[in-house]
Amino acid sequence: MSLNALILLSPYRLPAQHAGMFSNDDVSAWLNGYTCLWHPAALWRAAAPPRIGSPYDYEQPTRGHIYAVPDSPPLILPDDWEERVRTAGAVSFHATPDREATLANLKEALRALGQTETETYPTQEGVPEAVAPPAWSAPLGALLDLEPARVAPFFGIGFGHLHVEGLFEAMEHENLLASTDLWQDIQQAIAALGSEDPETWRKHLKTAAERLQAAREVLYPVTIHLLDLTLLEEARLGEPLPATLEQGLPLNIVAAASLLEKLGREHPERIAMLREKVANDQVEVCGGPYVEREEALLPVESQLWNLTKGMSTYQALLGQEIKVFARRRFGAHPQLPLYLNSVGLHRALLLAFDDATLPAHRTCMVNWPSPDGKQVEAFARTPYAAENPQTYFHIAHYLHKTIMQDHAGTLALLHRGTVAPPWYRDWLELSRLAPVLGQWTTFTRYFNDVLSGEYTAAAPADEFHGDYLSERTNDHHPNPVSGFARHARQRRRLDTLGTLAALHRGLAGASDSLRLETRLADLETGVESSFGAQPAENEREAEFATIENEVTTTLAQRLLSRAADGNPGYLVLNPCNFLRRVPLELDGITSPLPTTGPIKACQIDGDKARLVVEVPALGFAWFPSTGTPGAAPARRMRMADEHTVRNEFFEAEIDKTTGGLRGIRDHRTRVNRLGQQLVFNPGCVTRAKEVRVISTGPALGEVISEGAILDEQERVLATFRQRFRAWLSRPVLDLRIEIFPEHLPQGYPWHAYYGARFAWRDERATLLRGVNGMTYVTSHTRPESADYVELRLGKQSTTLFPGGLPFHQRQGGRMLDVILLPEGETARTFDLALGLDREQPMQTALGMITPVPLMATTKGPPHVGATGWLFHLDATNLVLTGMRPAADGADAVTARLLECFSHGSQAEFRCPRNPVHGVLQDARGMNLLEASVQGDAALFEVSPCDFVQLRVEFQ
Repeated sequence: MSLNALILLSPYRLPAQHAGMFSNDDVSAWLNGYTCLWHPAALWRAAAPPRIGSPYDYEQPTRGHIYAVPDSPPLILPDDWEERVRTAGAVSFHATPDREATLANLKEALRALGQTETETYPTQEGVPEAVAPPAWSAPLGALLDLEPARVAPFFGIGFGHLHVEGLFEAMEHENLLASTDLWQDIQQAIAALGSEDPETWRKHLKTAAERLQAAREVLYPVTIHLLDLTLLEEARLGEPLPATLEQGLPLNIVAAASLLEKLGREHPERIAMLREKVANDQVEVCGGPYVEREEALLPVESQLWNLTKGMSTYQALLGQEIKVFARRRFGAHPQLPLYLNSVGLHRALLLAFDDATLPAHRTCMVNWPSPDGKQVEAFARTPYAAENPQTYFHIAHYLHKTIMQDHAGTLALLHRGTVAPPWYRDWLELSRLAPVLGQWTTFTRYFNDVLSGEYTAAAPADEFHGDYLSERTNDHHPNPVSGFARHARQRRRLDTLGTLAALHRGLAGASDSLRLETRLADLETGVESSFGAQPAENEREAEFATIENEVTTTLAQRLLSRAADGNPGYLVLNPCNFLRRVPLELDGITSPLPTTGPIKACQIDGDKARLVVEVPALGFAWFPSTGTPGAAPARRMRMADEHTVRNEFFEAEIDKTTGGLRGIRDHRTRVNRLGQQLVFNPGCVTRAKEVRVISTGPALGEVISEGAILDEQERVLATFRQRFRAWLSRPVLDLRIEIFPEHLPQGYPWHAYYGARFAWRDERATLLRGVNGMTYVTSHTRPESADYVELRLGKQSTTLFPGGLPFHQRQGGRMLDVILLPEGETARTFDLALGLDREQPMQTALGMITPVPLMATTKGPPHVGATGWLFHLDATNLVLTGMRPAADGADAVTARLLECFSHGSQAEFRCPRNPVHGVLQDARGMNLLEASVQGDAALFEVSPCDFVQLRVEFQ
């Protein structure tokens, strides 16, 4: 008997110009039914390749036909249709969403047909009798028992045939596939399956695949790029990688360096295999960061550490640096291309593998610029899910889209740890025969072959957003909000130590005895690696205290080496490149200190002195520890009364009803800028029990309010204490909030939280936020910023400094909540600040979280005077993120500078000794440009929004 037709019964057709809307079960059953018709046992003696037919056309089955009947959706066929099939001498089998079950159904149906033909095989006289199977049934049985490795290439040819024909339809082009020759190749391959040479049958299939490729090239004669991408998951390190690897085809892996380290510890044979595959250009590892964390909300120095640490780790593990940046979690922001360039990465995957928001692009490849103009080439086409059956059902449609819309045809698949369905292996088998549907490649080769199709301007901050708060809450992090503020302060504490060590290197030169480079690097690794985990603060605190004592004592000895003895006092150091007026509260001082020189305000309360001390940028200030007994400092103003605190910059009124801020206003316009009160979202009543004055001056005005947050039934949800402080000569209002919840928030953290709600009068006011030192206008409902949020109306500017608390949510057009205590938050005390008309808000934000190095001295002042600078930067638009003594022990220092005012200029970096050489470097320490040296200064150019690292050498 000859089986002359192979038919998939379905009302569906392969999507061509438009996507289909089908369930996964429908698609799986459809694809399995069609693919199984390409089994050699079904193809043998068939007259033509399988085709799709309408059930209505086959209500009367035809002898010799094989019908694949999908279980989903149920077909409308006569009730006795299966009986009609048997009577007609045809074959039918059920196609299910499971490939193995479908194959089993096909084999069972074909075996049953062979048995039936054996039992009724007619003799020459026409009398039925049981005889041996006919000649055709013997090879059928052998074909049914073929091992899967021999069947798989036939399925691959079927997969290619299906989508090449679908692509002809999508392109509305005459089908020029050489079907007769193709079918001859298929039959020759089946006939050769019994050959002793295992490559004979494969050679015929290869010829068939090349015919499919030739037909596809009629439609698109150049390379279609196929990218196979997998995300390395920490919970699945021991699971197999996608089948691309075992088939010898290129694979791209996204993995943080720390995950590869863990893979090396737990599965050393796998990291050795990856190293070999990377060297052979069969595997490409895409990454960059050492650890995957909430990078977009962390300090600049933390981000650079993560990149530089990651790059060195990849080099050690893989034997070479990675070339393409990628992250599994969201971590993008407008300045990221700048930071990538600084660590030697010029290519990136601009993709969101979670629910984050990224800028939308029309083409696969774009030039992604940062605000300073530096660019990276970025792949921006969202990959299709490799585990989704819809992907393989729509391949022809996806090919049509990329051919018609992209300047280089591109398809990308993404694996998320789930095993891909069998059509993925069919596609790989097809690709091993010929690149019919495209050429699998790595991202580096792709970037080399494809040019950017879109050149865009730098994207605003609102186009980058990830829901870190929900992630941290769902992960039951103990400090989903305050962890950012704690880390920012620890990072600044670390940078302060590095800066002070660099100041001493600048003074001492080759005789520098500190040599803290290794210890600072180890401490930095501990601080950065612990973010996102329960911190071991006690262990790090001891090391912090030890290094702080060493560096401050050594620097103080150097500064006071020629000071007069017998004059005890205090030495204050400034690790920032801008002047600071720092508030100090010192015990043991009972007499007023003169408000001259660095002391701008002094207040004695018993045995405690409250001072405001002015410290030059990157310099020092010394003041005595004893004053003139009985000489009270002159009071310039009353700094607090019943419900108001004030200084020469502003006046803040506390609301007696809510215990919050009724208003803050400048003395010139007297216009109320902002109000504040504590809230429990979604609803509450805040009621103050007491507002009392703590200090009225002359250095500090302080008012404390206490009260409760109530629900609609007047039940207490939480009690609170708010402290409002205004220091003389300091242009910010310090606000400390303490919340003691009796009812803990539960559920979605953006809807259930305790927070500080700020409100303003005019909806026309523009809201801006700081992102890595840059200011961006924001209309986002949830504008995240750990630095500052600014409110502008005309020439007036009011800035909120959250002190590292990054999560904010707008309420209508005139209110903004700073989220303090969502579900899982363990902190109860939060520090914020408000400033009016701050020209350089990033300086204020940085100064707020920077510690004040202070040490008691037995002599002073220094021989050069009570105040002075050690290094000096003349550009106020630059912010020093950190300094370090040269890591190689040389008589040199490095300084990292961030331009925050969108203003390019020449900068002058003056030193305590005349430098002999200056050079601009990237974050890895690679030299980029020479900086000119004139006297005690190094001169260099800074472009708007740029980040530079300057190395100054003294010998």
